[in-house]
Amino acid sequence: MVKNKIDWPYLILFLMGASVILITVGIIQTLLVETLGFFSEVAESRGWFNIEWDISGIFSNDGFGCLIIFSCLILELIFSKEKQLTSNFPSFLVNVNNKIKIIISLFLLLFLFFLESFWIGVSLICLTLIVYRISIIKDVYLRGAEEKAVWIRPFFLFCGLSALLASITSGFGGALGEFFFQTEWLPSASCPDRRSLCESMSFGVNGLLLTTMQVAFGALIIAIPLGVGTAVYLSEFASPRIVAIVKPTLEILAGIPSVVYGFFALIYIGPLVVELGNIFYENGWIDAAPSVLNPLNGAIVVGIMVLPLIASLSEDALRAVPNELREGSHALGATKIETTTNVMIPASLSGILASIILALSRAVGETMAVTLAVGTMAAFTANMFLPAQTMTAYIAQRVGGDLPFGEIGYYTIFAVGMYLFVITLSLNLLGNKILEAYREAY
Repeated sequence: MVKNKIDWPYLILFLMGASVILITVGIIQTLLVETLGFFSEVAESRGWFNIEWDISGIFSNDGFGCLIIFSCLILELIFSKEKQLTSNFPSFLVNVNNKIKIIISLFLLLFLFFLESFWIGVSLICLTLIVYRISIIKDVYLRGAEEKAVWIRPFFLFCGLSALLASITSGFGGALGEFFFQTEWLPSASCPDRRSLCESMSFGVNGLLLTTMQVAFGALIIAIPLGVGTAVYLSEFASPRIVAIVKPTLEILAGIPSVVYGFFALIYIGPLVVELGNIFYENGWIDAAPSVLNPLNGAIVVGIMVLPLIASLSEDALRAVPNELREGSHALGATKIETTTNVMIPASLSGILASIILALSRAVGETMAVTLAVGTMAAFTANMFLPAQTMTAYIAQRVGGDLPFGEIGYYTIFAVGMYLFVITLSLNLLGNKILEAYREAY
């Protein structure tokens, strides 16, 4: 009789994989349980969700943004049904270079955080999208092909309804309404009993979220052109000797601890940003004098931090493109610049987008650098020269202080952590969808 032997290597690998899954499930379970504890405690005194209506708000900036967004939806429906109407659409908009489209899109994303009305900014993005969409419909109509955009109509509808809701409501209350729809974050107000919930406390996490987005997208605007440009230079134009010097330098930058970047931002970048802010303040472009701690300072230092990530991964993606594509482009008479722009970058676009998504996740989750560079004042403002606070910086601040178990402030760190986890998970899922859409197989 032959005894069954235990395959120890496979068993060990299985136990290692199972332990990783169990640890992940345990962390998520802890976040969920403590987050539910936070919402339950707030709901005991303030309820779960309530809305204060103000119909006159339809004439506000948010209402105007809602009107523009729904107008874009109507234009999409009209031009999609009657494609011949696009024949009068200006031809120069059809032939806009993709690089210009990307630059305009990034500019509009950054512009969102400088406008007092968020939905006015979203309406500008919708206007840009509908112009691109009509140009695509015209191009498809002239070629006699069929084309549908399954995502743009739901996007317009969602943005329009959200803008309408924002315009006709004067406030949200309750545990869920306050947390997800308000921007005032004051979880440690002076109360007679530190462990109890008092009326002066406020839990609008969007103030932290918007500052986090300011820093993250500001960092991308700095890091994407520099990182992708560096990757293109190293893979297509640089000599092996220069690559041997620059590549290890990028790896060194990636290995510097984030707290060192934070001190660098506080000591060197901060004063330069203050000088720039003083120029803006003297000319009346901002309404308050700048501070050495501000989101712009954080965006610059985080942009420097994620720059090696984008450059290294993008260069690997460019080098992974088969050399036959490059040689075929040269054989057809294309210059080196034309080959890089029209062949190499489109062929490696999935890898470049993957590096950008990873950099965005890193920027959103950065802690120590933004704590030292942005500040600890949890108040969102469109003026990026004033102190603010990100979600990760709040968690670090609360954990590092006096935080008794069972206090409402103890539960808030889990609620913010759970919200941050959902955001980063959503970014990763979005990144996978983008990669599937742009992936090229050779």
